[in-house]
Amino acid sequence: MIYMVEMALLDTARRAEWDAWYVAHQKKLLAIPGIHASQRFETIHKADSPFVALHEVDSPDVFTSPAYRAQAGPTNTGEWQARMNNWHRNVFDGIAHTPDVSTDSRLLVIEADGGSALPGGVRVEWMTAVGLDQNVAKRGLAVVPDAVAHRFVGAPRVRVLKPLGPRLRGAS
Repeated sequence: MIYMVEMALLDTARRAEWDAWYVAHQKKLLAIPGIHASQRFETIHKADSPFVALHEVDSPDVFTSPAYRAQAGPTNTGEWQARMNNWHRNVFDGIAHTPDVSTDSRLLVIEADGGSALPGGVRVEWMTAVGLDQNVAKRGLAVVPDAVAHRFVGAPRVRVLKPLGPRLRGAS
């Protein structure tokens, strides 16, 4: 399953500090049983929620576990929660593993009704929301080479994101 967190950073003057905090946060998440991988992204174009993190999880039960409640979730984001908006947390079924998006590739996040805007040949893996906010019913993910990603900028209901770091793996 995929746990997708998306947000906008309000305090952009503290971007470097936020990035460092978020990497440390990813490492805390990966220490929680049931969370196996994590990668962060930023859109290459204007978007309401330009930052996305994808985390690979066993099930929505992870978010009610004592370990998660003690180390993660909205109450454990400290001062950063007030410095973010357009913040959404969804758990999706339909994809077992987060994609490993290299620095020379881009991630496409596609809303359910935006798939028709993609040129042929792009394989979209579709997910259905099954937990947390469930503010969208269905989303797709696709990975494309950086050299062709520009074709998707401006496509209706498609976000094009670059990785902000490598896909991190947990010990389990």
